[in-house]
Amino acid sequence: MLDGKVLEPNDREPGKPEAAVITTRIVTWLVLLGSVWGVAEIFGKDLLTEIGVGGASMWLAVWAVLILSIGRGFWNKAGSSTLIGLVAALFKFIGPSPYACHLLGIASIAVFFDVFASGLLRRGGSAWWRLSLVGLLAAYGARTFFVAYSIHVARFERWVEGGAQMTLDHVVRDGTVVALAASVLAPVGFAIGRRAARSLSKNSAIDPVTVVER
Repeated sequence: MLDGKVLEPNDREPGKPEAAVITTRIVTWLVLLGSVWGVAEIFGKDLLTEIGVGGASMWLAVWAVLILSIGRGFWNKAGSSTLIGLVAALFKFIGPSPYACHLLGIASIAVFFDVFASGLLRRGGSAWWRLSLVGLLAAYGARTFFVAYSIHVARFERWVEGGAQMTLDHVVRDGTVVALAASVLAPVGFAIGRRAARSLSKNSAIDPVTVVER
């Protein structure tokens, strides 16, 4: 609270340190977004296959970026995107076919999105190009890390045997599709989340968020 004024988490001055009270509203939104992502991870591949859409893993990654962007627009705080990813991974873990590589994929994109959003959105407000860059870098970064970890650390048989061609397909070919789509959807998701935060804050009965200066 600054001079008795209650500010929304996304309305603070660029570059000012943020210390937001974690409220039930914030927790509910993070869990809800993580759940939407998690359910998509469980049923999305089969659904996309049934309607004849190929490359399900690509579109699930794009969907993940949109969900993470909405979450970041609602509460632009370091660690929030990772928490959303943890909820999604939990859904995948307790669902059918909880393969380790799938959990790694979810964790990778959540953490990389968190890292780049925390760095690029710390200053300069919510300029659209920064948001686009977050989506782009998160997509490429997550896919590159996923392949490197799968081959050299976890030694997943499928990826080890896939060789250079499989790596290039995942990171360069499919990764470029995901990155371009993510660069478009990240600003859209952020705008949706920001509008939701402002809309809910107008109702004083819905657990308002107070931002205080450290």
